Amino acid sequence: MPPVRISEEIRREKFRSGALIVFIAVLMARVVVAQTAPNSVIDSIPDVDYPDNQKAVALDATNVATSLLTTADEVLRLSPVEAQRGYPVNLRGVVTCVVQEHNAFIVQDETHAVFIVNASSESLPPMGELLEVEGKTDKGTFAPLIRTSRYADLGAGSLPEPIQPTRDQLMNGSLDDQWVEVHGIVEQAVVRPLGYGTNWSRIILRTTEGPLWIDVWLVGTNFANLTHYEDAIVRVRGCLFVALTLDTHQLDEGHVRMYVDSIGVDQPAPADEFSAQPRRAADLTLFNPEASVFQRVKVSGQIQYMIGQDYFMMDGTDGLRFTLRAPTKLHTGDLVDVVGYPELNGAAPHLRSAVARVVSGHVTLPKPRELSPDDLPNAMYDSTRVRIEGLLVSSRASPTNETFEIQSGSWRFIARVKQVKLAPPPLGSRLALIGVYAAQGGSPALDNNVAPFDLLIHSDADITVLSKPSWWTLPRLLIIVGALVCALAFLGLWVTQLHRQVEDRTAELAVQIQNRQRLEHQRAMEHERARIAQDLHDELGSGITEISMMTTVAGSLPAPKNGNLEEIGERARQMVTVLDEIVWAMNPKHDSLSSLVSYLCLYADRLLKLANIACQLKGTVNLPDRTVSSINRHEIFLAFKEAITNVIRHSGATEVRLGVRVVGRRLRLSIADNGRGLPPDVGARGRDGLTNMRERLAKMGGRFVVRSQRGRGTTVRFYMPLDDL
Repeated sequence: MPPVRISEEIRREKFRSGALIVFIAVLMARVVVAQTAPNSVIDSIPDVDYPDNQKAVALDATNVATSLLTTADEVLRLSPVEAQRGYPVNLRGVVTCVVQEHNAFIVQDETHAVFIVNASSESLPPMGELLEVEGKTDKGTFAPLIRTSRYADLGAGSLPEPIQPTRDQLMNGSLDDQWVEVHGIVEQAVVRPLGYGTNWSRIILRTTEGPLWIDVWLVGTNFANLTHYEDAIVRVRGCLFVALTLDTHQLDEGHVRMYVDSIGVDQPAPADEFSAQPRRAADLTLFNPEASVFQRVKVSGQIQYMIGQDYFMMDGTDGLRFTLRAPTKLHTGDLVDVVGYPELNGAAPHLRSAVARVVSGHVTLPKPRELSPDDLPNAMYDSTRVRIEGLLVSSRASPTNETFEIQSGSWRFIARVKQVKLAPPPLGSRLALIGVYAAQGGSPALDNNVAPFDLLIHSDADITVLSKPSWWTLPRLLIIVGALVCALAFLGLWVTQLHRQVEDRTAELAVQIQNRQRLEHQRAMEHERARIAQDLHDELGSGITEISMMTTVAGSLPAPKNGNLEEIGERARQMVTVLDEIVWAMNPKHDSLSSLVSYLCLYADRLLKLANIACQLKGTVNLPDRTVSSINRHEIFLAFKEAITNVIRHSGATEVRLGVRVVGRRLRLSIADNGRGLPPDVGARGRDGLTNMRERLAKMGGRFVVRSQRGRGTTVRFYMPLDDL
């Protein structure tokens, strides 16, 4: 072994022994006096953020493990809680990056790279130096770090061979702080973009696995003009940092940060962007042994539709999409040359980071291809101009366009109209739409009724209403049914209310009828009482007066001449008879028709026998069960009595025939005698018996008839109405 090598090893052994002695002394001093260092490791770097109540835990010697960590991999395997306990570290490695703004640097050994916060009084070491670092672990923002108490410069070292990371390694954070080299083509380079710090720039690098957004901190010497690297194939070398969202601690997809040491150019940018070999859109999907991710192609065609920096173009009958790298003034219908990097993972080829130039101004757009419902779910029509017929299912407005949902056969798709000047057609209209077929990326639609594409329409001039919907649409039908239901409900409530009103009114009328019947009954009773009083006054009053006069006369005559007493007795008997008649008329149990006929016949038989006149009864034996009011019974009796009395007094008859018969709804009562008949001048002689009988029958709604022949007798007929059953 050379002497220089031996002396170097001896020096290192002495350094380790001294470092161990110093470490033990420091540990014992912290047990006696904790946290007396003038430069607290807590305040040395703003990247460390843990709660204040955990600061003492991180520095308390009782929580510090006694095991010594000697590699970066051992430090990085600690959990945040374990790293915060402050494990002692002694490792050796090369400085790959110096982070001036945080007073920190990165050391990479054979296992990994680790972020080191310089908590010592020494200045930051230069990049490429070999160091031996002593310190303690701590919790970092993303991964564990080391807070160094001291480090020893072991001389110049050599930078490690950079890792060629895959996209997964770039995104999962496993290469945080590592020395890496990223290969790709610079699509865009911006020095100090808006919102970035003073020393930060941005590079959009297209790699073999897709575009990568890199925030770069330029620490080398070959970055005089960063935009000079655009369109060049380069190798970016430096320390890799994850792009972290501090609020959620989630990694930002497609985005990393690098402290860049150098950018090597493998292939400079072409002098003429449009010098690329022309290709047809259909040829981009064919086998090409010279194809490369970093090889740009040129395609000519006509612009069919544009959204911001994204364009749809047709090369003959084939569709193509492209995205401009920088804004360019283009219009629908322009013939253009487009140069970009092809991506073939979609339905149609897509040129990324493209540049375009107008070959010819606006030209009439090609005739759209007619698509039937069976042709709809076919990615071969992507980016082409098509015409589709369908029914308008729904429509809604968004800040950028009007969206129509269209049903064509068994498929549904979305039509997006950029410029809308007129009101949308009514739902259910059959439409013919002309636009650009835009196949959806990613997984196919889960619903088999939804076609995996959108139809991009420039304006409502490309929409033709073929037929409008029937007036009987489902919403209108629902409205009418709802209105009918409401009307029926209202009608039901109204009928219920009306029924209640009718019931209330019926109850009121029933009460009124009862009151009226009671009043009528009272009035009838009062009338009947008045009649009885009148009869008693007329009959009994006159009879009693006559008896009083006879008694006075009899008292003034001598005893042998008291013959008036017989007249008094006769008159008294007459009064008893009259009283019996009145009582019979008032008794309710005699209100039947049979009782009336029986009483009249008995009365006539008794009275005619006293006058020696024979009496015969002819007529119905079984009379109907009808009710006769007391008033009618009394009136018919008085008329009958008047007729019998006239027979006895004036007819000179020896025989009387009584006839009883029910004719329809009337009782016909006839009295026929065999007497001399009525004289011709009976009406002129002042006899009013016939008049009284006629008036009595008319009063009850009946009729009185007299038939008489001189010398052959007289027949009197009474027609009395019968009450309903």
